[in-house]
Amino acid sequence: MNIAIPLSAGKDSDLVWVNAYETPKEAPLWEQGLYVMWFVNTFVPLPLETPLRYLLMCFFMLQLFRHKEDVLPIVLKSWPLFLLPILGLFSILWAPSFKEALRTGVLYLLTPLVIAVVVARMRVSTILRCLFLAGVVAVIVSAPTYDRMPSGGPYPQKNYFAMQMLFVTLLSFMTMLNEKTPAWMRFLGAAVWPLALFFMLRAPSATALVFSIVGIIGLLGVKFLWVTMSQIRHLRSMVILSAISLVLCGAIYILSQPSQDYIGQFLGLVGKDRTLTGRTHIWEAGKVVASQHPYLGVGLEGFWQIWNGAAQSINENDFKPYGTKLSFHNAYLEVRVHLGYIGWALYIFSWVWCWYRLLKTWFQSSTLDTSALLVFGAIVFVSTFTESIAWSTFNTPLNLLFVGVMGSYSPMTRKFAGKIPVFVNGSGVPKVGERA
Repeated sequence: MNIAIPLSAGKDSDLVWVNAYETPKEAPLWEQGLYVMWFVNTFVPLPLETPLRYLLMCFFMLQLFRHKEDVLPIVLKSWPLFLLPILGLFSILWAPSFKEALRTGVLYLLTPLVIAVVVARMRVSTILRCLFLAGVVAVIVSAPTYDRMPSGGPYPQKNYFAMQMLFVTLLSFMTMLNEKTPAWMRFLGAAVWPLALFFMLRAPSATALVFSIVGIIGLLGVKFLWVTMSQIRHLRSMVILSAISLVLCGAIYILSQPSQDYIGQFLGLVGKDRTLTGRTHIWEAGKVVASQHPYLGVGLEGFWQIWNGAAQSINENDFKPYGTKLSFHNAYLEVRVHLGYIGWALYIFSWVWCWYRLLKTWFQSSTLDTSALLVFGAIVFVSTFTESIAWSTFNTPLNLLFVGVMGSYSPMTRKFAGKIPVFVNGSGVPKVGERA
């Protein structure tokens, strides 16, 4: 309570006006359990994955109808996330397969809508705990595949497995550091963190290793340094400006030495070649397809199909079985091929808006939760250049990204209800049972 404007109300008491706040009640435990099941379903492959996903989707649609007064404002405020899926739905007009394009377009539209429902029902801290518990299940499911982890474990490829274990590593580390988390969950985080980190190292992914180091250092810095620096005026601004200056100085130094092959040296350091494990060859093929349909693309599900000769030629050159559904390993090229330059522009716009939301939320409240979501957003963004995961449906990277950009819209935050009069005794303590 914030006490202000004391008024005399007798010999031993004063009448004061206090600020009254109300905190909406979060989803009950059984509902949170269903959200954990949803995150598990999108976190790790499990038996009966598709039927369970459809059942949970029915539950989300029911929640959307029941709590539309909370969900719809979040959807309207997050409108940049829905522009590209809407264009994808319209691509049924020119896509080769109406049925496949319609199905995929609906899934793209539902992906951010589901997170809007979750954000409307829980605080960001609770959502991250649910995601952490889903990550614990992913570690348990992955453990029996120990021998196959270098090739992906329970996942179709090692890079995706490494990224999923990276998310579990950072979620468990954040849970372990967060003093507001229940003690039993912090102990669980301490137990899962080294295990998830070890599993991640089993899949040789240099990108995941770099982000795990940067993420852990960043979370430690926020926990023990960033909050302390807030007590010294303008110190945070000086640190940010110094970091930007160092980055610019490094860029100037690299650009001033054109004879040095820094990119080649870095790729060699992380065990990659100039083709990025054959990605550049796929990119060249994708650019040819995109140039043939420059403005609106081939439509959703219009390229990676068994009847598409160009797609099967890429399979053959990449030594993949006939009919394998690949990706361009680049989210921007994926969008450009399927939805043309118009879709590509909308996708870039959505990323600009996402970064605006992530940075604004972090600067307004530099907590452990917002810092972790900023790191997750950076991981997803970097993956767009070498993977197509960020242009997909119902996966952990998108869940974390959308929670980060929508989280501050949650109606679960404390709200000012108004001022009420209260009797306070001489020691400044409200009298029990007395109110004006």
